[in-house]
Amino acid sequence: MNFPFFIAKRYFSTKKSSNFVHIISWVSLLGVTIGTAALILVLSVFNGFEDLILSMYNSFDPHLKITSAEGKVFIPNKVQSVLDNDAIEKSSFVLEEKVLLKYQEKEYIATVKGVDENYLTLTNFDNLLVYGQYLNKYENINTAIIGRGVSYYLSMGVGNMFEQLQVYVPNRNSKTLLNPTTAFKQGIVLPIGVFGIQAEIDKQFIITPLAFIQNLADRENKISAVEIKLKNADEMLAVQQELQKELGDIFIVQNRLEQQEFLYKVLNTEKLAVFLILAFIMIIATFNIIGALSMLMLDKKEDIQTFKSLGVTRNEVQQIFFNKSVLTIIAGTIIGLLVGLGLAFLQQNFGFIGMGNGSFVVDVYPVAIKLNDVLLVSTTVILIGLLASWYPAKILTKKLF
Repeated sequence: MNFPFFIAKRYFSTKKSSNFVHIISWVSLLGVTIGTAALILVLSVFNGFEDLILSMYNSFDPHLKITSAEGKVFIPNKVQSVLDNDAIEKSSFVLEEKVLLKYQEKEYIATVKGVDENYLTLTNFDNLLVYGQYLNKYENINTAIIGRGVSYYLSMGVGNMFEQLQVYVPNRNSKTLLNPTTAFKQGIVLPIGVFGIQAEIDKQFIITPLAFIQNLADRENKISAVEIKLKNADEMLAVQQELQKELGDIFIVQNRLEQQEFLYKVLNTEKLAVFLILAFIMIIATFNIIGALSMLMLDKKEDIQTFKSLGVTRNEVQQIFFNKSVLTIIAGTIIGLLVGLGLAFLQQNFGFIGMGNGSFVVDVYPVAIKLNDVLLVSTTVILIGLLASWYPAKILTKKLF
């Protein structure tokens, strides 16, 4: 066995040192353990919230979305050829238009999303309905499913044929918008259902058959996007690149991350900020390591002189105490990982810690454990500990040897 490592191992495991030095050593080990466990737990909770939020958005966002780069709408025939790709399970034509909604005496600006018959299976929309029915239950195209937020703002129910929802869109054939009688085209829909996904979506969208909004907005045979569901979501980026290459620059193919690019950036930025704050706290905690190593070396002055008499070099003495500190860091990191992962696993499976008053979409704090975070935390803690161990070992060895 390597001599410096053998002595370092003896110093790490032995209790034959002054009680104060022994306590300081255990405090430094405890500091590394708590810091590591805290990093794992916080990152796991952030992962849980990230997965929860993205799952709500992803229930509405398709795997891939094709839009025009040269205008708002386009003819479906222009993209029909790429939809025969074997990786595509289902595709749906949609048309989105900003509209003014009027219900009784209340008005609200929203987005009408006209969808074809494939949209139900593409999104599993039945699972998103709070109450009511989906569009395919009615042959009439003048029906709509209302977002929960839109329904709240308009104080409306569903299924009342005498209280239908009025939809106004700008008249594209009108020469002036100053005359309100000709500036807008009006349509009437019967609300047959209310959906709930996420507050930002619920207060923005109503869903209608594609033909309704095409007729109302004078967009016959035109769509604003093609939404695509893949057979294997793991192939999303590869299929995106393939479709983009086939379609060229006149169309834009977006994956789920790009459809909610701002949201992904916010989530990643918050996670990075919290990680850096905890890493900084971890750096402060390493002063325990510096203090423990310094106290140990002072306590072992006689041993150092004995090593010197036996022909041990200065570098070997430095290596002894550096290795002892490294053993403390590694032990603290391993114990911290086990504690953090253990608590995260218990929360993930049993949900011991709740969200409080039940006002959130889940009752307990969501947790998701990711291997990348475990590797990141381990690497960060060990690097910080190595830097905190190397400097005092080098300086004190020069003074005591």
